[in-house]
Amino acid sequence: MTPPILPHRERPHQGRRVLLISPYPPARTGLAEYAAVFAAQCAARGFTVRVLSERLADSTPARSPPDGVQVDPTWNRDLHGMRRLYRAARDDPAEVVHVSYSFTMFGGTVPGLAALFVLRALARRDRPLVVTLHDVLGKNELTRETLAMYHVHASPWIARRAVGTILKFLSKTADRIMVHSETARATLERDYGVPTEKITITEFPGYPTTPGADGITPQPSVGAPAAPRVLYYGFLAPYKGVETLLMAYARARALAPDRPLRLVIAGANHPRLTRDFAATLRELATRLGAPEVSFPGYVDAGTSATLFSESDLVVLPYLKTAGSSGTLASAMGAGRPVVVTDLPTLVSQLNGYAKSRVVRPGDVAELADVLLSVAERRFVPRPPKPVAVGGVRRWEELVDRTAEVYNSAIAARRPDFATFTSEFAAEADAPS
Repeated sequence: MTPPILPHRERPHQGRRVLLISPYPPARTGLAEYAAVFAAQCAARGFTVRVLSERLADSTPARSPPDGVQVDPTWNRDLHGMRRLYRAARDDPAEVVHVSYSFTMFGGTVPGLAALFVLRALARRDRPLVVTLHDVLGKNELTRETLAMYHVHASPWIARRAVGTILKFLSKTADRIMVHSETARATLERDYGVPTEKITITEFPGYPTTPGADGITPQPSVGAPAAPRVLYYGFLAPYKGVETLLMAYARARALAPDRPLRLVIAGANHPRLTRDFAATLRELATRLGAPEVSFPGYVDAGTSATLFSESDLVVLPYLKTAGSSGTLASAMGAGRPVVVTDLPTLVSQLNGYAKSRVVRPGDVAELADVLLSVAERRFVPRPPKPVAVGGVRRWEELVDRTAEVYNSAIAARRPDFATFTSEFAAEADAPS
């Protein structure tokens, strides 16, 4: 069925063009998935979006992007790739260059340094450079233990110098920096001296999981069991705390063997891992006497929507985290009960979400008690206090707030700038 044409009032950014630099599917990273949904939602609100994505070797073809989105695999993590990136971005007529940035995006050493100079060269032109930072680690968090969890092979001293240099460089280069939480904003100001006026919080609405959102409709499982289901969703890596979840599940099942409970651990190995961590987790489940735990691996958008819609609890047992969670945002967007560990970024992202509980990182007994309450159908939310008034829960809100960031950045460079949105609204309101 052909989707209806949206009325003008529902496409307030009609005619505007943005250039997005980011990995994009078929790359299996959180950054790529975010870029795909963000670009689609921008197009739905009237933007024309061109994505300069990473070139991938031996990958499956990308699915056709939605109307209004053009995807050009342009750059590799080498000097030649950075040169191609600069030329493509320089020649594009977009009014804003938006970089969806992660510290591992361009690789380390020479290519990563070259990418920074590319961004500086683009920022020197007559249009603004906006950067979304997806992960922000404070100086005190860059410990040997944390780096090992994130599979970063560098000493804490080198990591602190590198992260500090990159963030200070971006704070001087970018016209605006966008983050997903109050915690990230405070860290940028406190640890790296990023000016307050450059930072905007644009929360993470999560990937569409409700019927009809982004063209994805959850399909009920045939003969779905009556047993309550607990879901872990996302990449598998040591810092995610999945071992804690498995041990807590085994403990809950031992305490109440007559109470059925299902655990689904959906996700593939983290791209930076050099070993099969999923196999390690499956072996642990068997050793703990819980071979029934389901490991479906990487799942597509339709399957993930079904997993969320049919789960009684979504668990994020992270031991460490540097950024907001797409899983948590999707769970909240779908209205599912959630349990997260007491890490500032996750608690900040909850922002008082009514169906939530917070547990201590790595505490098997506390998490087992929560799982037992789900098995016995007596789970009681204990939401933390909100950290900010309101919050972004829908993608159109994020797109509109991002457009405001674009407008302020353009106006700072061009005092005579009048937003296309305001001009369009005035024209639409004029009598015919």
